[in-house]
Amino acid sequence: QGFASLCGLVECDWEGAEASEQLPARFVVKIPSALPFRKLNDSLPAGQRMLNGDEAMWEMMEGKLREVHDVEVATYEFFESFDGLEIPKMYYGIPYGKEDSTCGQIALEFVENSRMMNFHENHSVEQVRQVARALGKIQACSLKKEPTAVELQKNFFEDFAKTITMEAWCGMYKAVTFLDSSEETAVLSAKIDHLLPDYYASSLPTTIHKQFGIRPVLVNGDLRTENVLIDCETGNLASLIDWQCTHLGVAVEDLIRISLFALTPEERRASAPMLIAEMYNSLVANLGGDEPPYTLEMCFTHSMYIDIQLRELYDLLFPHLGLYFAGGCIMMI
Repeated sequence: QGFASLCGLVECDWEGAEASEQLPARFVVKIPSALPFRKLNDSLPAGQRMLNGDEAMWEMMEGKLREVHDVEVATYEFFESFDGLEIPKMYYGIPYGKEDSTCGQIALEFVENSRMMNFHENHSVEQVRQVARALGKIQACSLKKEPTAVELQKNFFEDFAKTITMEAWCGMYKAVTFLDSSEETAVLSAKIDHLLPDYYASSLPTTIHKQFGIRPVLVNGDLRTENVLIDCETGNLASLIDWQCTHLGVAVEDLIRISLFALTPEERRASAPMLIAEMYNSLVANLGGDEPPYTLEMCFTHSMYIDIQLRELYDLLFPHLGLYFAGGCIMMI
């Protein structure tokens, strides 16, 4: 069971299969659903629920989940053109049809001997470095082949920023005071309350590439620790999963997200320049000799360089992504 999906592990007993077919022994079937989140929300006392709405609100959420399911199918279809990516293989993906709202599902490779990078555990900078290199490889794919599927031109977070009310936005953060009533948490909560109006309805993470004229790359959009699988024995990166929020954006988006969830503030600040460089160098190495559209030092736009570094983009976007995903952390506790 996912946060916004229902998943099933299918154990296969193939009949009449040839050895050369290399059929999987098991695979995962994933169906988008608001039921897990609704069950969690309804289990909380009335005054502590993250969302308070009628059936129409939940139906609207189901509709949004169907939309992002189609985004995930389109993302895996795009990745089928490339080898060696740290993502699971898609065996089949069925998008939702206009006439049938019940058919959507996706069958994915079951990544053996792996587990999630839970955000409540300690993780190493080396693990995030491996993620950074995997991201650079994926970004190179979207520069070598332009993602043209209409689903990949959408942006879940930009739509979210336009539709969520101020009350609901602030309500995500209020929940933490119900979980921890300490004086320290109360002080931090008051500081967040002061910041929230300035960041409400901000879509900068999804529009900054347009404002600066930077060529966008494909980003996961939701690269929390729970969407990173690591090897159970070595802790090395196994796979990046959950591509429902894929969109075109700037390269540092996903790096900020995984750093926010996986590293301490001290580790994050100290390692940011190295991680950005690792991601960028991986992008360059996987372009096959093609000229990158920007450098570590300056981004390229309309036949001229603009004086903004990837690190500066990282710093500009961090409070926006940090605030949004802090709310996400609270909802998942």
